[in-house]
Amino acid sequence: MGKKLKSEMKPEAVLSQMRRHLKEQRPITLFNTYQGLPISSEAEVAMVHPGFVGLIVHPYQTVCIKLERRTFLRSAFVPDLVRAHPVSIDYTNHVVMFKKLKIPRSISVDLDNAWVKPNHPVTLEVQPENGDSFSSKLLAIAVLTGNSVRVVTAMSEDFPLARQDSLSVRFRLSSEGEWLNVQGQVQSLVKIRNKKQKQLEIAGKANMADEISILAYIAERQDQIMDELNRTYQKLRKEKRLVKH
Repeated sequence: MGKKLKSEMKPEAVLSQMRRHLKEQRPITLFNTYQGLPISSEAEVAMVHPGFVGLIVHPYQTVCIKLERRTFLRSAFVPDLVRAHPVSIDYTNHVVMFKKLKIPRSISVDLDNAWVKPNHPVTLEVQPENGDSFSSKLLAIAVLTGNSVRVVTAMSEDFPLARQDSLSVRFRLSSEGEWLNVQGQVQSLVKIRNKKQKQLEIAGKANMADEISILAYIAERQDQIMDELNRTYQKLRKEKRLVKH
């Protein structure tokens, strides 16, 4: 779900490029996620001080920055994404002050694809090619480039599965929906902290009808998540006004 970055640039050099944006009045682009949904928008560089930069950002971006305690910046003058951490957030004027602008060695979150979580329990029936089947709950689902369906769930850490093992997954996205099938392989297995479980990511393919149903579900969840993002922003803005008064 993440990617490695290769460029090296000192924080002072990154700030210097932010000054160039300010001088030339050229926008930058911010990237965050909200409940697995990529949120990106242009931002205006409003001020640059030693170690700090102030940006005028989209209202929704302020919510994501508050929750994630970071953002990623794309600049026309910097070869890779820059990670920055907020110092203060003004929800009325949409001004965010950032510090610690740095190109990270890697980015663990997917800033390009929507990994939506179900809004009600979805049971998966997982059948390894060589082994016993088991049931688990859907944690997230996505469709990536090349129509690669990704299904994320959790399983016992003792279950005998390894990367690239072949398996199939069967599930319904609603209680009255059709059964959907994904044929694929184990993409990753990651130990879940403080639990005797591993997070299992499956990469596979579905037939056209099933893929359309999955894409429609993802689109519906995206709309619901964006509605929730708007409500969260309005609530934060209202709370800020009440504090001022």
